[in-house]
Amino acid sequence: PVELAPMAGVTNASFRRLCREMAEAALPESLRPSHPGPLPTPDGGLLAPAGLYVTEMVTTRALVERNERTLAMVRTDPAERVRSIQLYGVDPATVGAAVRILVEEDLADHIDLNFGCPVPKVTRKGGGAALPWKRDLLAAILTEAVRASEAAVRAVGRARQVPVTMKMRLGIDEEHETFL
Repeated sequence: PVELAPMAGVTNASFRRLCREMAEAALPESLRPSHPGPLPTPDGGLLAPAGLYVTEMVTTRALVERNERTLAMVRTDPAERVRSIQLYGVDPATVGAAVRILVEEDLADHIDLNFGCPVPKVTRKGGGAALPWKRDLLAAILTEAVRASEAAVRAVGRARQVPVTMKMRLGIDEEHETFL
């Protein structure tokens, strides 16, 4: 797979729209979606026939503090089949609070936690690709994110779960492999 990235904070929604439209145009007519929005599958899941398009990395603290720029980043295009939000955070309680906002306010169908950012300003603070090095903290963040998603789904009576996945690298560097 090819990973392309938009200009941070500038082209997020429009970049995902272009990717989706180009991918859908490449599909045979019989597989092209007939309407916007999630397509349900017989087992209660969601179908994204032309791919999954994840937002740029959203900081959980800014989301919980209701920062306007951050709130704009989580607003997806109405035609997105599966609204997938990528979160970054290092505090389990804050990550959980951000997940609850996304689920309770019906802003996401999928949440992806980013533990893969290799940028020194992120890893220096123990986040991104450095976070899996701290196994207990990583486990606490994942546990809280999943727990918050499940609790929010129950609280608002959503028909479908909001899955939580994580993105990570092999490690911080060759001396600090964390993937195992």
